[in-house]
Amino acid sequence: MIETISQMNEEGLLVKEEDRVYLKSLFYAEKGIATNIRRVMTQKIKQEFPRAEVEKTLGNLEESQGVTYSATQKEAIQTALESPLLLLTGGPGTGKTTVIKGIVEAYASLHGLSLDLGEYNKSKPLPLKLAAPTGRAAKRMAEATELPASTIHSLLGWKGSATGFEKGDHEQLEGELLIVDEMSMVDAWVANQLFKAIPKGMQVVLVGDENQLPSVGPGQVLRDLLEAGIMPTVQLKDIYRQAEGSSIIELAHAMKDGQLPADFTEKKADRRFFPCSLSQVQTAVWQICENAIKKGYSAREIQVLAPMYRGQAGINELNGMLQSLFNPQKEERREMPFGDIVFRKGDMVLQLVNNTEEGVYNGDRGEIVAIFYAKETTDKKDQLVVSFDGLEITYEKKDFSQLTHAYCSSIHKAQGSEFPIVVMPVISSYRRMLRRNLLYTGITRAKQFLLLCGDLKTFEYAISHADENRHSKLQERLKEWSERTGNVPRAY
Repeated sequence: MIETISQMNEEGLLVKEEDRVYLKSLFYAEKGIATNIRRVMTQKIKQEFPRAEVEKTLGNLEESQGVTYSATQKEAIQTALESPLLLLTGGPGTGKTTVIKGIVEAYASLHGLSLDLGEYNKSKPLPLKLAAPTGRAAKRMAEATELPASTIHSLLGWKGSATGFEKGDHEQLEGELLIVDEMSMVDAWVANQLFKAIPKGMQVVLVGDENQLPSVGPGQVLRDLLEAGIMPTVQLKDIYRQAEGSSIIELAHAMKDGQLPADFTEKKADRRFFPCSLSQVQTAVWQICENAIKKGYSAREIQVLAPMYRGQAGINELNGMLQSLFNPQKEERREMPFGDIVFRKGDMVLQLVNNTEEGVYNGDRGEIVAIFYAKETTDKKDQLVVSFDGLEITYEKKDFSQLTHAYCSSIHKAQGSEFPIVVMPVISSYRRMLRRNLLYTGITRAKQFLLLCGDLKTFEYAISHADENRHSKLQERLKEWSERTGNVPRAY
């Protein structure tokens, strides 16, 4: 290890600061985030409104939309309208989506902006920008707000590793308000690029759940921003009407505190726990999914989640087993082998890499709608056609490695998505991967039903093990600036 570090240092790949050693790209990313957050926070917003006018606007929205904002939700919307930067956090069922929609509509009303998309075009773009780390999370934002939302990579004009991003400090974003959801998934590199691209006068709202998994890439940006305590922050804690009676939501909030509810193993209307051993996991998952099919649910509505790829209860084995349940081999059903797996028409598949040219991203879930053999195509190449919510992408064999079966997915890949039914085994062979935030992220993917199977003691073990803190100086950099300038925001 010491030899490797010495060699990297000689090659100019490392930066040393006090007692810390960084990869050069991460050192400058961390410093860039801190610099640009300070820049955004100290700028003046374009237009300020009297609190009475904001409150009147919220009252009109409540009447027209048929909603009733809680005191904390109102404070969140008001703070977003009054601040250059707001951090909005909360667990499942606490109304983050309601607040996002309220911010958008209140901002538009106060600034005299139309939300009729027909009034905007390429030369006159909508001044409200909505983004999230994944395609599915962006789609959920778009559905909730009825406005366009994109991935962060798409918003910043990602052109691939060779070219990088179009947007940055050299060419910043256009618009007046930016809302970014699922901030827990944003790593240091992407956060740095995003903050660099924020222009003067653009107000920013960052939304996330700090109890979910941190980003796959380096850093813990959301946690550092929260713990630095240097920006206006509103934390939503109350569970609102849409979540009343949901034992899934109750379980999630108990897990945040390292606890399991006393009724964890009891049968609930929306949640069940089936005890089973490692050797019984495949049978248990099969039976659970088979029962869901009998009740009218499709493969698209059922998601099995696991933390590991290898082993008897790993993602690879479960995918093979579930394919034979959801989409079994039939004489008339076309299929195409690729390595150790077989793709069939009708298979649910997962995109494994970002493909900006085609508009599909890592974690997107699609369905194989056609298979063409080489002899049938003009260029004599095997092809798969996959539909991602109506967007059809054609893959040649050289691109098949971008896909895998989606019947069982890693919890990391499912982050940012929701499914009517989530099935999740938890067993001792997963132990080295199990942490509280992993299981919390998994169970909060379930919208209607959560079906757990495995070992209760292993579940208790995972809940009792808090997340490992990542090494970062971002929090310190922000605190040092705040103390030096006396910039201490309100928190709610």
